[in-house]
Parts: sequence; structure tokens; C-alpha cells
Amino acid sequence: MLHFFKKQGISLLILLAFSLPGISQNKDEAIKPFSGKTPFRKFTVGVNAGMLKSSVAAGGSNDFTKNKINFGFGLSARYQMTHWLGFQADFIHGKLSGDQSKKQGNDSLNLTKPITSFRTKLHIAGSLSAQLTFGNINWLNMKNFMVPYIGVGGGLALWDTWMTPKNSTERKYSKSSVSELYIPVTFGSKFKINNRINLDLSYHMNYVDGDNLDGFVYWQVPQGESSTTKKDKFSYTTLGVEFALGKASKPQLIFDNPASRTSNFLQKQVDNLSNRVDSLVAKQKGLDDTDGDGVPDLYDKEPNTPAGCAVDSHGVMRDTDGDGVPDCRDKQLITPTECQPVDADGVGQCPEPECCKTLGAGKGEGGVNANCPTDLPSISFSGNTSRMNAEMKATLAVVATKLKSNPGCNILIKGYPETSKSSQATCQKRVDAIKNYLIEREGISSDRISTNCEVGGGDKNTVDIQAN
Repeated sequence: MLHFFKKQGISLLILLAFSLPGISQNKDEAIKPFSGKTPFRKFTVGVNAGMLKSSVAAGGSNDFTKNKINFGFGLSARYQMTHWLGFQADFIHGKLSGDQSKKQGNDSLNLTKPITSFRTKLHIAGSLSAQLTFGNINWLNMKNFMVPYIGVGGGLALWDTWMTPKNSTERKYSKSSVSELYIPVTFGSKFKINNRINLDLSYHMNYVDGDNLDGFVYWQVPQGESSTTKKDKFSYTTLGVEFALGKASKPQLIFDNPASRTSNFLQKQVDNLSNRVDSLVAKQKGLDDTDGDGVPDLYDKEPNTPAGCAVDSHGVMRDTDGDGVPDCRDKQLITPTECQPVDADGVGQCPEPECCKTLGAGKGEGGVNANCPTDLPSISFSGNTSRMNAEMKATLAVVATKLKSNPGCNILIKGYPETSKSSQATCQKRVDAIKNYLIEREGISSDRISTNCEVGGGDKNTVDIQAN
């Protein structure tokens, strides 16, 4: 039965290792610097399986010349206190074994050994360790996907041992189970699969406070025979899967990069301040546009034009048919002179000609307003920046003027990122920057502007502005 569970456990870990990368990742929330631990997930639980051996990589000699590799499995629970410090509880179950079958050469210390082999059933080994993590504060990459760590702690193990003395049969070391304290020293790395699941690859060196793990006791060895160590030890090499507890919308603290969050926060402040400075400079030069009609107050003869109304070069609302009702409120855009005067909606006293019923309100191919301009420009960026220079802002001022002249026309701001997450993020920052500038500086209503970042289809540094 135990053999069956071992096979099933290994199969489950292999299946998880290959299938987990396909799980979609959640976006991390925007968290300001110095926000404490509340915005993060700090608790994880895990399962693991690996190799148990009655020796360690750094621990001196052993009582048996051949320490065999055996299967082990366990559970873990972790609390991440800060970016660099966490506490982890580990529970291990498995078996250990060894014999004297390996030749030691001409080693003069290889004296006669009274115990030829042993096997130990490790019922449970439970420990609590403090772990130091590295690489969380990363100035080279925005996100962390691998975090190395080292740990040290203390624990208590419970086991039964059977030993085979020389020229005798196997017997149990003690009638009752043996328990001893031990010190675990751990080296490992955690790998982020997605915002919920991590892989944990680790090596545990466990130093037992006793010489009774393998049934070969130093103080019981007769004179002239050899026990090469006064303390026993065992190692556990493991691959595990961890599951982060808490809301999926929160990122894990252990993989958070505060340097990246601080940089993004400061960049937003710089961009906001730059826009405010530009606004103040424009106001000082008399180029402020109070009503957002595209004509500076210095030259605006009608400084309180309602939003969405097209104006002429002097800032006066357009009245195409001269009936006294501005185009933006005129329900009969062209009223013949003989049909005037008109009512409050600009409708004359004659039937509207068939040729003019759809003028200014018709939809062309694709649902785009037939009167929308077709010569809207593109904006070209360089590098990975989303900041706009004076030339770009002048281009957007032209776009705003055309939109104000065509109140029934909407636009789409479209970028073409590459498949990488960073390229898509840069594209979104660029289209949002253009949209925000048109809304905040040019007075265009937000419901007239749509944005889209579509992989492929164009140059990654070019953003097109299209009638929509």
C-alpha cells in the first residue's frame, strides 16, 4: 500500500510540474510604496516529495560506507514576514538505510564494524526554520520569478531502527520508538508559476542531537572497533508545490519587487507634474483654453462655448445655415432661407429636402460617421517611453480641433505591441497618455475616445488615431 502511494505521489508532482505553466496569471495590484504587508499574500502551504539519505553534503564521516537513497515525502507551511525574512514549518516522512558494502580502499581507520546494515523508519520529522530570501529587491527586472533562500531552525524527529550485527540476524534497536532533537539547515529556490502556485526546489541537511538514528552507537562500540561519528545526520532533497492562501487579486510578498513599484509610482508623479507645468506655461502665454473648444482664450470671441459644439477660427459656434441656431443644437442642419425663421431646434417651416436628411448624421461603411475626418494622424514614440513631447502635443491639438468640428465623430487610439508582457504594458501606457491628454488638456469627452492594443498589425512604436 505504501509503495502505491509513493508512486502516485511522484506521478502527481510530475503532472503538476508540466501542467502548471499553462495556468493564466493574475495581474498584480498597483500598490504604493510603504503600504505595509496588508496588500500582499503572506501564507503558503505545500506538498513535496524527494530523496532521503543518511548522510549530508557537509557533515564529516558516516558509520556506514554506503548510505542508500530512499523515497520521502512531506508537507510545509510558510509565513513571509518581510521581503527578506520568512518562517517555514516542515514535516517529513520516509525511511533511511545503509550498509558496509562499499570498499574503503587502504584507509587505516577502516576498522572492524560490528553493525553491517540498518534501516530506519522515519515516522515524522517536524521542524520550524527562519529563512532568509535573496533577490527580492531587483533593479534589473521589474518582476521576480525566482527567489533563492537559506534557512536554519530546530525540530523533533520520531523513528524506529532495525540493525543487523555482524554474523547475526536483524533486530530492532529499541523496543520503543526513539525521538531526538535535530537542526535543519536548508538551501533552496522558489519559482513563481503564477500568482497562486510556486515550485520549491530545496536541499535539507538535518543534524541529529544523538547517535541512535542508524543503530550504530558511538559509546557502545567495543575497543578496537569503529564508529566514525558521534552524531547522526540525514538529508532530504525535494521538489514541492506551494499554494498561496488569500485573495487571488493580491500578489505574493515573497516575489514582490519594491524597487519596481517605487519606480512606477515616481514616474507617474513626474508625468503628472510635467502636464501641470505645461498647463501653467500655456496659461502664462495666454494660450489657456477655458471652454476647451481649441481656440485660446486670447483669441476666443465666445469663451464659454458648450462642450461638443464646433466653432470657427474665432471660437464662435458654427451655424452652417445661418438660422441663428448653432450646428450642435440644430436638428435641421441646412434650413433653406425661404423656410426660415426656425423654431428652437433649428427646424424651419418647410419640409426638409431628401438630399439633406442624412447630412451630418449618416453612417458610412463599418458604422463610422460619414462626416468623420479620414486624415487623422499617427503618433510615433521612441524607446520604451510613453511621455509626449511638444510636437506630439501639437499634433493632438489638431486632432482635437477636428473632433470639435465634428461632434458626432468618435475616435479609436490603437497601438501594436509585441507578444511580450512588457511591450503590451508600454503600449497601454502610450494609448492612455494620448487619451488623457485629449480629455484633460483639449476638453474632448471621454466617451468619444476608445483605446486598443492589438498584438501585431503595425509598428510597436506607432500609435494610430482612427475614426470610430
